This record gives sequence, structure tokens and C-alpha cells, in this order.
Amino acid sequence: MNLERYSWPALACLMMATAHAEGSRHSAAVSVQADEDGNRQGLSRLALPLGDHAWIQGSIGRTELASVPRDISTVGAAVGIGNQRVDAGVEFVRRTADDQWQQQDWAAALNWHGARGGVGADGFLRSASSNKESAHSQGFGLHGDLAFTPQAKVFGGVMRYAYDFSASSTTADSHTPLSSLLLGSTTALSSVWRDQAYIDRSYRIGASYRLQSAAVNAQYFRDRAANTGEALNTLQLQAEFLLAQQWLVSPLLGYSSGDSSRRSAYAGLSLGYMW
Repeated sequence: MNLERYSWPALACLMMATAHAEGSRHSAAVSVQADEDGNRQGLSRLALPLGDHAWIQGSIGRTELASVPRDISTVGAAVGIGNQRVDAGVEFVRRTADDQWQQQDWAAALNWHGARGGVGADGFLRSASSNKESAHSQGFGLHGDLAFTPQAKVFGGVMRYAYDFSASSTTADSHTPLSSLLLGSTTALSSVWRDQAYIDRSYRIGASYRLQSAAVNAQYFRDRAANTGEALNTLQLQAEFLLAQQWLVSPLLGYSSGDSSRRSAYAGLSLGYMW
């Protein structure tokens, strides 16, 4: 169980598939999330092993942003390869809103695992466009973890992004998908749409504790919005319960606040099956 990798921007699906594929098992998962600002997200994933050292994953989902009159549909695919020491993965995600707006992400991760911990590097590319606004970005990050005992682990990471926005993107009607994802003054950042938002830089630190059939994780995010420069703080708690060696139930709770005193609580639930 690699809870510390969940909900890291742009790599949530990729890292979840890596965790499930470590035992070369098939897996399927359905997750739902919601925050008190009226944002909702549903996501389904299917991961399949390719031999003993590789995997492939597909995903579909839908996000409802309270400030946008149309839903955002998501489709994605990921592939990875690795062993107990080194693994790597690449993921592609495409989001659309009624064919009037689209956002495309490429994310890649390379990890090295040692006896007491590991380190890794993350890469990220994004493009988004519609008939009135566009954005392009690149990101790079580092992450690592350290195990104090076989059950207890601490982890952390940093991501830094560079953006190129069209002139209309930063001044457009707030009811367009891109402008809403630029983190205006109406909502705080929650994990419901973290993987779609435009963040200039992001830091995280956390810890996890694992039992035989359960795990609990706590992590803190410090983000800075790409457009406004506002600092955002998020505290997130997540647990995993493995039932009958096949079912994985994972509840999530979080709370986010920003410099402008906006606040938002959110919650989620994931149900997975492995065979």
C-alpha cells in the first residue's frame, strides 16, 4: 500500500496503478470526491499486469465544477515498468467540456527504492485551449520517502511549474473551465480538482503507518496559485482497509484554506477490487 503517493498533483492515477501492479495483479477501482463548495468528481480505473514487471491502466471520469455550467469529462491511459529497485511510468490524461474546451496532460515518474527508503523524479507537460483562452505548462519535481520501521514511513516532495497563458486566460469570464481552474477567489483548492488546477509550485510532507491489512496516512500540502500567487494550505487524512485480500476500501478527509481566508472541507471514498 503506497498511500503517500495518492493525490499528488497530476500523478494520482499513475501512482495508484504502480501500487496495485507491484504484486502483478489485476485491479479495478471506483472513487468519488466532493467538497463543500459544490465541486464533485467521479473516477473509474482498470489496471492490468503485463508479465511480471510491467502494467497498463485505463481511466474514465467526470468532474462537476460549481462555477462552470458544463461538466468536464476525463479519459486517461498509463503504462509502467519496473522491479523492486527501479520503476518508471508515463500517463496521458485528456479532459474536455462539451468539445468547447480541452486540457491534455502528460506525466512521467522515475523511482529508485532502497532498503530504508527511496527517491524519485517527476516530469509534467500540459496544454489547454478553447476558442477564447489557452495555456501551456511544464513541470519538474522530486520526491522521496524514509522508513523508520517496517510500518512507519515519512515522505515529501516538491513540484515547480512554468506557464504560458494567453492574454484572455487571466481576464476571461470566471465561468469558463480554464479561468475556474486558475484558482480565483471563489473556492479553495481541494483534492476534488487538484489534478486539474494551475499551481505554480507545490510542496508536501507526510507520514504513513501500515498494519497487516490496513494503513493510515496524513499529509500537508503548501501550494501557490499560478495566476494570483496566493498561498494555499491543505491537510489531508486517508486510510486503506484490505478486506479478504481482494477488496480495498479507502476513505479520505481534507481541509484547505488560502491567503484570502477562503476555506473548504472535502471528503472522498474509493472502492477497489484486485484479482
